[in-house]
Amino acid sequence: MTKYNFLCIDIGTSSLKAALVSDKGQVLSFYRETFSALNKSKISSDWVAGLQNSIYKIKRDFKIGKEDFSCDAVCISGNGPTLVCEDGTTLLWNEKIDDMKNVVKAGDSALTTGGVTNAGTATSADIDEKFSHSLFIPRIKYLKQKHPESFDDKKIFSGPEYLIWYLTGTHITILPEERYEAAYWNDDAIKHLGAKPEQFGRFVNPGFNCGKLTEEASSLFGLDKNIPVIAGGPDFIVAMIGTNTLKPGRLCDCAGSSEGINLCTDKQVFAEGIRTLPSVMSGLWNVAVLMQSSGRQFVECKENYEYETNNKISYAEYINTCFKNQKSAGFVTMTNLAHSVKDALEKIKDCAKKNNLKIDDVMMITGGQSKSSEWIQHKADIINYKICTTEVADSELIGDAVLASVALALHKSIADAADEMVKKSRVYAPRSTGR
Repeated sequence: MTKYNFLCIDIGTSSLKAALVSDKGQVLSFYRETFSALNKSKISSDWVAGLQNSIYKIKRDFKIGKEDFSCDAVCISGNGPTLVCEDGTTLLWNEKIDDMKNVVKAGDSALTTGGVTNAGTATSADIDEKFSHSLFIPRIKYLKQKHPESFDDKKIFSGPEYLIWYLTGTHITILPEERYEAAYWNDDAIKHLGAKPEQFGRFVNPGFNCGKLTEEASSLFGLDKNIPVIAGGPDFIVAMIGTNTLKPGRLCDCAGSSEGINLCTDKQVFAEGIRTLPSVMSGLWNVAVLMQSSGRQFVECKENYEYETNNKISYAEYINTCFKNQKSAGFVTMTNLAHSVKDALEKIKDCAKKNNLKIDDVMMITGGQSKSSEWIQHKADIINYKICTTEVADSELIGDAVLASVALALHKSIADAADEMVKKSRVYAPRSTGR
């Protein structure tokens, strides 16, 4: 049987992750490239350099192992709603802007309401109502005002789409599912901002084949020019795919810079403190409780520890240090974060009960926390719920591989591919009734 390998790329807030993943979901080589740009408006140059470096290192691994490097597709995902201009000027998703009143709030239904008006016929009132909770419109407006020389008459991208364009010359925007349009834009909304619709790439679905590498990109990155580049999508979407949170009842803790407890449902629900978004799977929904900056809190504890001890250490070493000293700021923060997750999970469980939603008795986890067995067990004890890891902690990369396999027609659907490629690793059962 022919074996396929996919180069999977995920653009994070502080680093780029790259892995060569087989069509069976096995990671053959993995690298993380940390960004160094002090000027965040130019951080996209770090994405390009990070991609170059990671490809070089992955190919080096195969040379050392005396195996032939082979890549059948590249798939790229990344954080959103980051925006990038054609010249690389970047507005990161977490950069504060002057007017954030239109950003979506928990429980809002703007993403799921109908009534889209045909382009060219919408009134200002139509546009304001339809896109009043867009994740992108306020940021597009801000980018246009802050960097007019980079914005006006130039191509505009989100994060992964910028690298896709850099590799292929194809200008697209990845729309996770058609119900997400109100979280993005349409031609009328762009015109309403005083911009031109042609500045923004046409909407495509995750898994869309964006074309092959250009001659220039092939030379720059050391990849065969015939390799197709596949649209991944927002990191949240590919993380749901990479943990196989794609059927009603599936539960997942996405633990990164921020954290969210996510439940896949077949019913749209609204409740205070609950955010309901469309699933990447047509007809399904994602019910979530979000905890902003949870991961960042732990990062700050580590940075403070390193400053106080004048000693740079890895995250694994710092976590071990925290568990040895359970009065430390790091351990207290880990415990407090776990209690926040417990509260979030209780909201999800209560919502499921009130709305007669199916909910699994085990929760998948993805992100940095999932690399520490001590941390996961500690969390399982506190939330009093079983937690399951996957074989690949960085589930966005497996989500990318799933999409690449569907794009190459190795599987009929995203769900079929995820069933085969997403592998469970270990279940952590709570050792007590919580602390």
